[in-house]
Amino acid sequence: MPRPALLLCYLLLLLLTASACQHWIYQDLRAEAAGQSNNLAAFLRHSIGRHANLPAQLSRSPLLQQWLAQQDIPALNRYLAELQQSAGVADLYLVSTAGIVLASSNSADAASYVGRDFGFRPYVQAALQRQQGFYYALGHTSGMRGVYYSAPMLQDGAVADSPVLAVLVVKVDLEPLELQQQQIAGLAGSHFIVTGQSQEIFLSDVPAWRLTKLDSQPLSATEQQRYLTKNITALQQSQRRALLTPWQQLWRMPLAGDQRNFLAQSQDLTEFGWQLTVLTPATDAYQQLSTALLLTTLLFVILLLGWRLQRERQKRAAQLEQHARQLEQRVIARTADLAASNQQLVAQIRQREQTETALAQTEQELVQAAKLATIGSLSASLNHELNQPLTALSSYSQTTAKMLDKAMYSEAQQNLQAMQQLIARLSNIVAQFKDFSRKSAGKNQPVDINKLVLDAVGLVHHQCQRQGVKVRLQLPEAPPQVLGDPIQLEQVLVNLLTNALQAMQQQTDAALAVAVRTQETQVQILLKDQGPGIEPHHLERIFEAFFTTKQRDGLGLGLSISQRIIQSFAGKLEVRNHPQGGAEFCVTLPLLPMETC
Repeated sequence: MPRPALLLCYLLLLLLTASACQHWIYQDLRAEAAGQSNNLAAFLRHSIGRHANLPAQLSRSPLLQQWLAQQDIPALNRYLAELQQSAGVADLYLVSTAGIVLASSNSADAASYVGRDFGFRPYVQAALQRQQGFYYALGHTSGMRGVYYSAPMLQDGAVADSPVLAVLVVKVDLEPLELQQQQIAGLAGSHFIVTGQSQEIFLSDVPAWRLTKLDSQPLSATEQQRYLTKNITALQQSQRRALLTPWQQLWRMPLAGDQRNFLAQSQDLTEFGWQLTVLTPATDAYQQLSTALLLTTLLFVILLLGWRLQRERQKRAAQLEQHARQLEQRVIARTADLAASNQQLVAQIRQREQTETALAQTEQELVQAAKLATIGSLSASLNHELNQPLTALSSYSQTTAKMLDKAMYSEAQQNLQAMQQLIARLSNIVAQFKDFSRKSAGKNQPVDINKLVLDAVGLVHHQCQRQGVKVRLQLPEAPPQVLGDPIQLEQVLVNLLTNALQAMQQQTDAALAVAVRTQETQVQILLKDQGPGIEPHHLERIFEAFFTTKQRDGLGLGLSISQRIIQSFAGKLEVRNHPQGGAEFCVTLPLLPMETC
């Protein structure tokens, strides 16, 4: 469908929806306003009309008759004040036949009615004609709006042709009622006005609307008398018809500095000569209309999207069918390629596995080569250590032979025992180097750190004696244990000890400090020499493969391999220059938990 046609359908749908919704919303608002109007009218009739017969009832009071006859004005004032309090009205006062107020319930107030001339008021004139009077107006003295009920006080009570002695007047104040009407009538955001015979607004919950006129016609002289000198001006109210529902009429009223539209619901209060109008803001309808239009737009969009989606599905289905045919052909063509790629990938995986196996073997060979290199560096001291007991054995053997020739059997027995001790010493030396040189089994097990340090120091003991280096050991009483390969860990320590001895070749009376310290979850092995230390610019590269500071020998793999061995056991190998001189290596390993020891 072309876009202009879609837009036209959408606008037509919005127009129909807006017109129907506005009609229904206005009908609901008018029904609600009718209920509010009935409630408010009932409240006004009850609050004001219940005092209509009060003047006639009180005019027959014997006490009023007696005190009026005696002209006891103070007694009349007190009695009227008591009646005013019990009746709940604004004022009660007694007017003479000449129109002068004789007594009043507010006689003690500064704005007392006593002595004032109210003879011009219609309710006084009606009572002097022996009729009950009703009148609404502004108070002559108080300036407050009120409803006035009056009745004649006749001589001899209710005798029809008795002369009028005075007029009894009840004033009902309207302003307190306005404060209660908003809650009692349940207006909930609506407003109301009560208009008189000349379209003047006598009551309203909006203060700015009070004592104004709905039209621009001036008040007649009789009507102006109700409001004394108060000028009743036009409210600037207008009426218009709703845009989408022209059969609905709206009142446009000024409110809070702006002109606002209201739905008006009116009814007559014939007993007072008033008309009550409840004004419901049309903005409520606008808000509901906006919601309805939004929902309509949403529904239109959903329908449009559904239609488009259906078309897209059909189009997509056709495309998928075509793609399926193409894909089937491509699958056949690609199957051969995938089979070839799969075979190539399997071959690459097999080659990678072989490479990893070869690398692992190479690493083991490098570790073993590093061991043999260490043994080679210790060969000189090993040769010296072996030559001493061998020379002693040669000497003992020659001496023992001579002793046997001379039948010195006791002395020969002593020589044989000494020879056995030398042979045991040789065996121990050879066993140490044999254990160190054998390949690792590759299985981790609990390792006693104290024994590990002692075995490593034992391997370099002869080199230390040869160089005159003293070894200072600090081992804890409770041997800590770690989980690892004892052969590989021993190799690391021997490598570090050998490097330390090489660093102190030019030193005399040098010392090598080896300490074991335990912390909460780890153990540290510290090796500190008294050599020249490591150049600061070499510290960052000391553990790199093939990096060496030796000028003539060494491939630079010892420390690199040592670091990898320690890292494989979740530890770390660190080096620093000690503040007191020399280099200090630190091996940190996690402690084996006690329950697994």
